[in-house]
Amino acid sequence: MKKEFYTCKNDRAFKEVFLNPNNSDLLKALLEFILKIKIDKLEIKKTELLSGNVNIKDKRVDAIVHTGNKKIEIEINSQNKDYLHTRSTAYICNIYQSNASVGDTYNEDTDIIQVNLTWGLGRNNDEMKIYKIMNEKGELYVKNFIIYEINMDYYDKIWYSKNEEEIKKNQYMIMLDLDKKELKNMPKDKIVDKYITNVTIVNDDPEFQKYMSEEEDKKKIQNSLLSEAKEEGISQGISQGYTSGINDGISKGENKKSIEIAKNMLKKNMSIEDISDITGLSIEEINKLTK
Repeated sequence: MKKEFYTCKNDRAFKEVFLNPNNSDLLKALLEFILKIKIDKLEIKKTELLSGNVNIKDKRVDAIVHTGNKKIEIEINSQNKDYLHTRSTAYICNIYQSNASVGDTYNEDTDIIQVNLTWGLGRNNDEMKIYKIMNEKGELYVKNFIIYEINMDYYDKIWYSKNEEEIKKNQYMIMLDLDKKELKNMPKDKIVDKYITNVTIVNDDPEFQKYMSEEEDKKKIQNSLLSEAKEEGISQGISQGYTSGINDGISKGENKKSIEIAKNMLKKNMSIEDISDITGLSIEEINKLTK
C-alpha cells in the first residue's frame, strides 16, 4: 500500500484532526479567524443525519459546533461543484429546522452559521462571500441565518506569493492544504505546531491510510468504467463518419455508463449526492432512476 500525505483539504483528515476533543483549541483558532469573533468555549457535536429530502439521503454534514448562542456547521469542499450552493442551503435549512423548540417555535436567539471551506473557486476571486436571506431593499428576511463561502484558493495564492507578512497573518487557513514538506516552512506558533503534530499522527495511522487507500481504489474503478464508456462513445461516433458524430458518441457512451454505475450504487443504498459526485449525473437525473 502506497503511503500518501493527506492534507485537511480531505474531509476525513479534517475531521480526524479538528473534531478530536483534544484539539478543540485548533478548531477554536480556525473559527475565530474566519468569523472574526472571540470564542470562549465550544462544544463539538456528533454530525446528525440529514433526512426528509431524497437529495441529501444518508448524508452527514462534516462538523457541527456549538458556542454560546451560535450553532456552526462546517463543510469541506475539495472541489467546486455546480450543486454546492443547493446542497449548502439544504444542509443549513435542516439545521435551522432542528433548532425549533417544542410547538415549532423557532429560536431566534441562536445564530445558525454555515462555513464552507471550498477549493476550486479561483485564486483571483474574492477571499470570502457572505450570504444572507433578504429582500430587494436589503432587509433581512431571516435574521439569524448566515452562510460563509471561503475561497481556499485565495490562501493558496498567498502561500505561493512568499509574502512572509501575509503568510503569517493567514497561516491558520494556509496550513490546511500544505503537504508535510511545505509545513516545515510555515511560520510557527503553538497552534501551527499542534496542527502539524496532529495531521502527521493522522497520516501515520495505518487505519486511516487503509481507509484512504480503499477510497482511492474506488475512484480508480469509477474512472476506469467512465473511460470505457468514453471509448465506446468514440467508436460509435466514428461509425457515423463525422466529428459531430464522435462528440455525440462520447457523450452518449459516457452517459450510458454513468447511468449503469448509478443504478448499481442505488442498489447498494449509496446517497444520491455521492452518486452524483462519482458519475457526474445531476441529482435530478438520479432521482428519475429511483422511480
